[in-house]
Order: sequence, then C-alpha cells, then structure tokens
Amino acid sequence: MRKFRDKDYVETCEGWFFCVVGESHPHDRLVAYLKYLPGDGAWSRQGKSFKRTICAYSMQELVNTIDFLKKNKPEYVFYDETVGAEMSCVPLTRISKYYRCDERLREIVESDRLDELESKTKELVESISEVSGVDIKNMGITGSILLKIHHPKSDIDLVVYGKNNFWKALQSLHSINDVKPLDELRLNEWVSKASAKYPLSTNTLSKLAKLLRNKYIYKGTPFSIHGIRLDEEVIRSYGEVKYRSLGLAKIRAVISDASESCFTPAIYRVSNVETEQKHAKDVEALASFDGTFTAMFDEGTRIEAFGKVELVIDLRGGRSFKWLLIGTFEGMGREYVIPTEGLSLSR
Repeated sequence: MRKFRDKDYVETCEGWFFCVVGESHPHDRLVAYLKYLPGDGAWSRQGKSFKRTICAYSMQELVNTIDFLKKNKPEYVFYDETVGAEMSCVPLTRISKYYRCDERLREIVESDRLDELESKTKELVESISEVSGVDIKNMGITGSILLKIHHPKSDIDLVVYGKNNFWKALQSLHSINDVKPLDELRLNEWVSKASAKYPLSTNTLSKLAKLLRNKYIYKGTPFSIHGIRLDEEVIRSYGEVKYRSLGLAKIRAVISDASESCFTPAIYRVSNVETEQKHAKDVEALASFDGTFTAMFDEGTRIEAFGKVELVIDLRGGRSFKWLLIGTFEGMGREYVIPTEGLSLSR
C-alpha cells in the first residue's frame, strides 16, 4: 500500500474521520487530527449526517479535539517524544478505511455521473492541468469532497504533489478566466475568524488577508490549493528528527528561500535575523503548521514573527539548527507572521 500522505483521510471503526498530518508517523499509528464526527451537521452521505470539530483551524480547536479524545478514546492520544507533546494519533488497528486524495480525484475526472460541485472540481483541475502542464495524476482532492460528504456550498480543497508541480499550478491560476481572487465578503469573513486567532489589529488582518495566495474562487465556489511532498521529497523517516523547545520569541528577518512554503509545515529559510531573545539569534528558518501562511511570502520579504523557537536535531544527518515554529500549543493566541512593510501591530 502507498505511504500515508499529508491531507489524506482515514475513517476509524467508530465512523470518525481524521485528516492525516505530514508524511512521518510512528510505526503503529498515524498522526492525524479529528475533523468529522457523526452528528447534526451539514455534511452527509447515505442518509448519515456529520459535524465538524475543526472550523477555524485554530490551536484551541485542536486542543479541544485532543481533550475529547482523552475522554472518549484515550488510545487515540499519543505522547510523541520526538516533539515533546501529546498528539492525536490513530492506531493502525483502528482504521476501517483509507481515503486517498489522488484516487478520489481520478474517480471524479473519469466519471460522467457527477453532482454540481464534483463537476466544478473536474472542470477546475482540467483547466489547471491544461494551463500549467501539471498532469492530473499529480493532483488530488481533500476535505469533504474526498469523503463524499460534501454539500452544495462546500469548498473545493485541491492538493498538488511535488514542489515544482505546486508552483506551476499556483502560477497558472491567474490565467484561468473563471478563477478569481477572494471577494470582499469572503475577505471580511476571513478577517473576522482570524481576529480570534492572532493578536493583530483588524486593519493589519485586512492587509494580511490580501496576501493569501492559496485561496481563490472558481465560478462562485471558494477553493484552496495545497502542496504535498512526493515520496522522493520525503528525506527523513519518523524518529530521525527530534525537536526541543527553547521558548517563545519574536524575530525580524528576511525571507531567503520560500520554495518549501507550499508544504505542511510551510518552511521559509531566513537571514538577517534580529531579536531581543538570545535563544532566537541564530534561527535559520520559519516553519508554520498554520495554513494561513502557506506560500504567502516571497524571497526578499522582510517579516516579523512571534512563535516557538525549536532546536531541530537531525539524528541521521548529524546536524542541528533552530527554527521559529508557528502553530504550537505554547504560542496559542500569540503567534503571528506579518511583512514589516506597511503593517502595524496595534490592536
């Protein structure tokens, strides 16, 4: 069986849906967060309804899902020594079905019996493939469409396999007539949700919203696009890298390489780091599990960020370095990344 990939889904024996996180997992379980539960929600299939546990993609929601699992299925919570934190993980023995993003998209593209949202998905990926030159076999669909629980107002969540393929696909979007940037209404909705996540003013969030680079609208339907590593781009297995927390810090820096900012986590190499915290002075990268900052900043952008400094210990390569991590329990509600030109932090 193919390796589990980021943004694939699994269904457990309880009928719970978990979204896979990353490509590195313990040998007997899968790092994944709980996304859908049976319940009174807008998502359904075969007469059964589901509700979402993650809506704003905030760290507080993730904490809430872990607390839920501790109370109801404690075997789904795992203390990960490589990161020094509790994670939601699905034991392989509890998986009843595996949902692959690429297989589901292939099913949609090859089918003549599609609902309106599936038809839009098919049209969109065919347009992206035609304009960008990225083969549809290097694309997939995640979220509710992957699980066949979507409704007419669901978003289209696309994935593209491979760094080079992602950037080609992203750059092609402006050439597709029916692809539009987020409209004012949706930008305002994003700002409203983001105000609960980040310690930033509404004015700053409004400017940040206009920098979102992986969210668009296709024929009235919002869609997103995410990069997933190809197997050959995954160079470390679980346990070959460990992470040690050194504390929170604020830095200012210049983006020196943004090529891997399409993945989870989004990784930006940085230079010219300035900080008042000694443990952050030699930070080499900014890494974000927060999807807001996916593919957002270009090489040469000056940024300010607040997050957790980690020592990244490459046990196989024999090298260590520091990065500033966004999307952590310790920094919850305090983390942010902004370009320093033209934005302020006053709330």
